[in-house]
Amino acid sequence: MSPHERALTLVAAHCDIEERLPLVPPSAAMRGFYFKAIEKQVATRGALEPYRAYFPADRFGSLSFHSIREYLVRIACAGALVASPERVHEGMSIIAMGNARAFIESMLGRLMLRVLSGDPIRLLEQAVAGRRQSTNYGHWEMVRHSDRAVEIIYRQEYVWIESAIAGAGLGTFEACGLPVHMENQLVDRFNGSSLLTW
Repeated sequence: MSPHERALTLVAAHCDIEERLPLVPPSAAMRGFYFKAIEKQVATRGALEPYRAYFPADRFGSLSFHSIREYLVRIACAGALVASPERVHEGMSIIAMGNARAFIESMLGRLMLRVLSGDPIRLLEQAVAGRRQSTNYGHWEMVRHSDRAVEIIYRQEYVWIESAIAGAGLGTFEACGLPVHMENQLVDRFNGSSLLTW
């Protein structure tokens, strides 16, 4: 069994990865820094060695585009390793939250936070704009319901909205010191929204 097949076997009974992967277009891709961020998070949680046993040949250029299918396998496997296979969605959320915190704590993140001045609306606008630069698939749209309520609508988002995407959003707000409540709604596995209120 190849490392890739072993990773799928680890998580297949606990998430929809086997149904999800064939529905993702082969052309869908994201920048390599997302892959590198997974490695940093599993390393922080003491799971780098078992993670690398699944993906020993990984080499991703930070700004190059790489298959979202490969990313899905890696984040699910990492989620299973940091939580457990049965709690794979919780693990993916933990990893995504950690990635968001790590970015905000970086020099670029601190600069961005200073520019955005802790404004949740501007922070979300930046998140939507940043996503357009780092992926080549799907669409996010921001709908402002009030000064304290914003909805992010996801169309053709191949990453798990209810766990990985939600974790990234919550982690960003938490790292910025902005308390937020998030409600996620799925239309289907690739379409839905997050309502954020503060």
